[in-house]
Amino acid sequence: MKSYIHEDSRRKLIEWVKDYPIRSCKVIIAKDDCVVGDHYHNHKTELFYLLSGEGEYQLDIDGDWKPLTDVVFAPKGMRHIFKLRKDSVLLSAASKPFDSKDENQI
Repeated sequence: MKSYIHEDSRRKLIEWVKDYPIRSCKVIIAKDDCVVGDHYHNHKTELFYLLSGEGEYQLDIDGDWKPLTDVVFAPKGMRHIFKLRKDSVLLSAASKPFDSKDENQI
């Protein structure tokens, strides 16, 4: 997925979820340098966008670490893990609300 930027003299608007059913949104704020995620969902798909700060992500067990520079799409069944720097803000939009029974740790 890709984000779209609309900008004029008044504001900069970043559209990062398009044509996708969203049932839940959350904000993750890193209190310190940390690792979050490292799990997958059987029923939920998630989209992530780094609003501020720095970080990296990995989407599968054999994947490479990539910088968080655009939208990250984690379909159901795909492991996702993030390394966030202190004070980074990561937005998440999901196809289903949080359910601890749908979170499978690696």
